[in-house]
Amino acid sequence: MYTNPYYGSDTLGKGYSSLHEQQETMRQLFAEDCLKTLSDELAISPSSIDLIYLDPPFNSKSTYNLPFKGKYRNAKPVMAFTDTWEWKEEQNGYLEELKAGSDQSQLLANIIENVRTLQGVYRARGRKSDLAAYLINMAVRLIKMRTVLKDSGSIYLHCDPYASHYLKMIMDVIFGPKNFRNEIVWCYRGAGYPKMDFGKRHDILFRYSKTENYTFNIDQVRMPYAEATIKRFTHKIGNVRGDKDYGQQELHEKGRCPDDWWEIQPVAPSAKERLGYPTQKPLPLLERIIKASSNEGDIVLDPFCGCGTSIEAAESLRRQWIGIDISSFAVGLIRERVVRNTTRLRNLDIEMHAVPVNVNMARQLAQRDKFEFEKWACGAMGAYGMYHRPGTKGADGGVDGVLDFFPFHYNSAPKKQTAIIQVKGGTVTPDAVRALSQTVRETGSTAGIMVCFQKYMRTVENNRSKDTFGDDMGTYPVIQGFSVEDLFTDKRLNLPQYLRRSESDAPRLFKI
Repeated sequence: MYTNPYYGSDTLGKGYSSLHEQQETMRQLFAEDCLKTLSDELAISPSSIDLIYLDPPFNSKSTYNLPFKGKYRNAKPVMAFTDTWEWKEEQNGYLEELKAGSDQSQLLANIIENVRTLQGVYRARGRKSDLAAYLINMAVRLIKMRTVLKDSGSIYLHCDPYASHYLKMIMDVIFGPKNFRNEIVWCYRGAGYPKMDFGKRHDILFRYSKTENYTFNIDQVRMPYAEATIKRFTHKIGNVRGDKDYGQQELHEKGRCPDDWWEIQPVAPSAKERLGYPTQKPLPLLERIIKASSNEGDIVLDPFCGCGTSIEAAESLRRQWIGIDISSFAVGLIRERVVRNTTRLRNLDIEMHAVPVNVNMARQLAQRDKFEFEKWACGAMGAYGMYHRPGTKGADGGVDGVLDFFPFHYNSAPKKQTAIIQVKGGTVTPDAVRALSQTVRETGSTAGIMVCFQKYMRTVENNRSKDTFGDDMGTYPVIQGFSVEDLFTDKRLNLPQYLRRSESDAPRLFKI
């Protein structure tokens, strides 16, 4: 059993089991490439998923960083993923597999080769494009998604206008033109407009079903009629077309059917649900999709789940869910988000896969990839975000992650304070511990946490600042150690009990 320092036990290390053999309510997170998870029938069985929503990289030629908020402007952001694609040997392998496959796969290969030819024209004119590499990476994953989707299932592919017309061709081949249901335009308002263009204020969502017998709950997503429409229907309105009388027109008692353009505002920078991801989508958008195309108890899959908006929406609507993200930090963040925002989950298990499930695996990760180890540890700690310390030798006192907490005082409202996290996968020196104390002071933070393996905890204890801070519930150390071994036990951080996502959240009591 794996225990998060905040919320108790997670079910980890069970191994991949058939969906039919798992817990009655499925809640699973995978920290790996979704192609690997989708290819493993022991992880996700064929024809088992009711609804797929994916918001993949858009080939935007941009670099996206892990979320982070705080006072550490001089720190270097941690890259979550690079949305820039190149044609490499791996893509050649995908192309050969498509050519050797079914007629459908061969058609996909032809489309992608034609796009590569078009790219050659672009390059000859001095323009760079890696669109073919992007499309083949998407194609091989979309094929797997169709395999795991139920015959009654639907898939929503979220993309932007730059790649949508190419992805539409890929989707038509994989799911069939007859199963194309909608091109949904998600439009929104925003500040700032270009001087020589119209404002770019929409994304595209392609909605496909697997067959013609698919789930669609129109009554779950009806919207209020406009006041002018209600007023117009206070009088009897007939419906005569040509020579045929269709009788009296009436408004539906539950409201009107939404059109295929949805005006939903994105998450505001100051909103309490904002986690720092620049690509974060608003909850109402995902709630509408999940209500329309699934029922309570159905399984929702998000293979690029990022900061977990789809997962939170699925849980709040009492769906089962599977989330996949290549970032181990994102998986930890999603779990922390869902547990915080869903009261009934605090005593329930979430299965975590492809992350360390014991100390030996954690040690192997630290030896194999120091930076991924840091990201995993910060995610497991429930850190709000990450920054990468500058590459200096010796003790650098850097900030790897940050936790928000709210000391409790009987006579005043809780005010947010922060604890910074530093992760060490190897040796911890006395200078490193003392440097953490200095960083706490320089950044205006309240506390610092050194995460390291148990063998170095004595070094932390002997060299940490003995200063304390307090609230009306107790006294807490300014600097404390937390071992990697502690992540797999019931040990709690020694911090105030009030933890909240933002100052506008209602106070909630957690055991720390």
